[in-house]
Amino acid sequence: MSEPLVKISRARRWSPDLSGLPRPFWILFAGTLVNRTGGFALMFLAIYLTDVRGLTAAEAGLVVSAYGLGAMLAGPMGGAASDCVGRRSTLVVSLIAGGASMIVLGQVGARALLAIAAVTGLLYEMYRPVAAATIADVVEPPNRPRAYSLNYWAVNLGASIAPFLGSAIASRSYPLMFLADGLTTAAYGLLLLLMLPETRPPDAVRASARRAAVIIRDRRFLFFCALTFGLHVVFFQFFVALPIDMRAHGISTRQYGALMAINPALVVLLQIPMGELIAGRRRSRVLALGSLLVGAGFGCMAWAGSMPAYMIGTVLYTLGEILFAPASVSFVADWAPLELRGRYQGAFALAFTAAFATAPAAGGYVVTAAGASWLWIACLVGGALVALGFLLMNEDSPFTISS
Repeated sequence: MSEPLVKISRARRWSPDLSGLPRPFWILFAGTLVNRTGGFALMFLAIYLTDVRGLTAAEAGLVVSAYGLGAMLAGPMGGAASDCVGRRSTLVVSLIAGGASMIVLGQVGARALLAIAAVTGLLYEMYRPVAAATIADVVEPPNRPRAYSLNYWAVNLGASIAPFLGSAIASRSYPLMFLADGLTTAAYGLLLLLMLPETRPPDAVRASARRAAVIIRDRRFLFFCALTFGLHVVFFQFFVALPIDMRAHGISTRQYGALMAINPALVVLLQIPMGELIAGRRRSRVLALGSLLVGAGFGCMAWAGSMPAYMIGTVLYTLGEILFAPASVSFVADWAPLELRGRYQGAFALAFTAAFATAPAAGGYVVTAAGASWLWIACLVGGALVALGFLLMNEDSPFTISS
């Protein structure tokens, strides 16, 4: 009699488990879904800058990197503000002001593009580490891997719809596309203003600058962040270099939008079963495999030129993302001291926003100076080196995935 029950229980683990999570988590979940469904402006920013505004690949890369520079400040500032001022107020200000700035980005003149892009990156990205800290506040440790997995699922469910909406709106009006993106972001902020309670633990208020320096002395965490930075320099090439390379091979805006929808669609379909496959394995090895797949996905673009070839590369780097993203976020949530939870999430956010600031300008320069094929080969080598770094990571660190 017990064997069928075991089989049923096992089968249920291959579908999302929605039980036992508190109301504040579901408020964040709903807002994330709305926000990511409307989060299409960045996907088409490089095409807008080159096709509509007439910028070169290198100039477009500088504008996107300016956004990334603002985003670099967003993580530490948002994390510190959420520890000192509160999660709710930081989230609301970031989302509403960030939505307004995104609208301005689609209207501003050429001279102000760099400045507005930087401001938009600061405001638009500040909410991410704060939302991660909020989930850690309201969800008990045993349920955190599942909560982060579900939130990541919502991100990608919305992102699988966004490219189709974005391409449809952009084909009519790019300013309208920026307007729609900004309004959905502001709507997320309004939802949190009306429905989300403050979740910051009382001990976080007593976190001082001296205690925050603990992060600088945490060598294992800094090594983890350095590897995260390296991987995302490769991963963020899809914002500038990939659409420019695809356009050079005659791929249309609508085809690019369809390709961008493959990534989140695969995450939504495969995340739960992939989580089951890697449950209980050493996380350093999982992160190494994810890094290698990301590098291989972009590396094979060197021999691309047709839509099927680009699709193969997209599938490979998406499989790497599925392995890497939830595992890395849950590690930070479990590793951070309670009173420094926001700051640790902010430091982790700095790792990939610094990569976002670096990758577009570097990729745009390489494409302009040497050609896209050399960039994709460098991505292959970079992914392999990051994978080696994770394999060399101290095996005594708490890198065990919760099943």
